[in-house]
Amino acid sequence: MIEQKGFLNRQPVFFQMMLLIFLVFACTYIFTIAAMVIVGPLYGIDGADTLILKAVENPQGIKENMNELNAIKLIQFFSSLGTFLIPALLFGFTKGMGTDFLKLRSKISVLMLVAGMALIYLSAPLVNEIYNLNKLIDAKWLGNFGNELLESDKKNKLLTDLFLFMPNTQDLFINIFVVALIPAIAEELFFRGVLQQLFKESFKSVHLSVWITAMLFSFIHLDFYGFIPRVLLGALLGYLFVWSNSMVVNIGAHFINNASQIVMVYFFQSGVISFDAQSDESMPWYITLLFSLVMVGLIIFIYKKRVIEKEPEPEIIPDSIFPDNNYG
Repeated sequence: MIEQKGFLNRQPVFFQMMLLIFLVFACTYIFTIAAMVIVGPLYGIDGADTLILKAVENPQGIKENMNELNAIKLIQFFSSLGTFLIPALLFGFTKGMGTDFLKLRSKISVLMLVAGMALIYLSAPLVNEIYNLNKLIDAKWLGNFGNELLESDKKNKLLTDLFLFMPNTQDLFINIFVVALIPAIAEELFFRGVLQQLFKESFKSVHLSVWITAMLFSFIHLDFYGFIPRVLLGALLGYLFVWSNSMVVNIGAHFINNASQIVMVYFFQSGVISFDAQSDESMPWYITLLFSLVMVGLIIFIYKKRVIEKEPEPEIIPDSIFPDNNYG
């Protein structure tokens, strides 16, 4: 049976990219307006559009008003839906009509799911060390653009500190949902599920698609000092998607990366542990080394199980199909 391609699959990748960008802008606009409309009456806030500005200019004031902080989290929730999740789903289901383009229905290996989550968790100390090295790069050599990036870094840090302010257990669970789970689902569907596969179609190269997607994934966060470590984390997630062929595995790994940091911050704020995950403090070198070695071993294990062992063996042609050659 000849498989019939849908309308979108018959179009050039450039056209598909333009459609994806249109969906991003359209959905972002719609969901931003929806958030502003809902936040006002739901939280009794006038001028919801000024909340983010207030959060940057007076973060302590927001911390003292949990009503406003929860309103900001709701806006962030709608932002994740509109910018990444809904465009990815609309595009993925349109492009993959009758197929599993987004790899949401792929058979899930429990071993692969656990290995993927462990892989990302083990990478955390090394990623933190690379982050500290990235901070040695002076953004000012980029001129005005570098100054804008640093200003964006400052605002992002203020907002992150606000989001991770968790005076009670309820705030922990809200953050696990809004900051860990939803971004994990939305970003993996958008970057690995859609963009990486489109780049693979365009460039005919798995490696190029993984690294270009990882760079875009990092750039979109507008975090200069976190750019290089986030590229490496994005590449790790990209290869995990290639090896597992399952979006669920990637979502699980991304979720663990986000949730583990949130839980550690909560434990620090609660006085359970003395390590501040929000600081630039490095883990002890032996822990970083141990985690990194186990991570490399796990990468080799996953690659062997999912790639090498699945490569088809060369077909052996029986001698009997060749005519006898007697040169004697």
